[in-house]
Amino acid sequence: MRSTTHTTHTDRCPQWCARDHQSDTVFYHASAATSVTVSQSGRAAPDRLDVQTAQHLPDDPGEPAWSPAIEIAVHAGGRYRLIGLTPEEARELAVLLAQAADQLSASQC
Repeated sequence: MRSTTHTTHTDRCPQWCARDHQSDTVFYHASAATSVTVSQSGRAAPDRLDVQTAQHLPDDPGEPAWSPAIEIAVHAGGRYRLIGLTPEEARELAVLLAQAADQLSASQC
């Protein structure tokens, strides 16, 4: 059974971790990524956005693990930038995205 939190290098994976940790050195937990393809012809824009839950662990096994975060990888031109959000920030962003989408949908009627 997986634990829901991860506090040291020797604990088991959190329930959401989809990685197969074959080695004794666990430094990163991550859920399966969900991708959104971004299509914007004629403009410089990201190719896709990947969203996943992730948790990085410190180099020193005696230190506590970092808090899990929602990671958004912004892929563009063969490179990517990573944005880390707390659960609260991710929820706020989701609300703002839905509101912006609703505004655009309403203006197209």
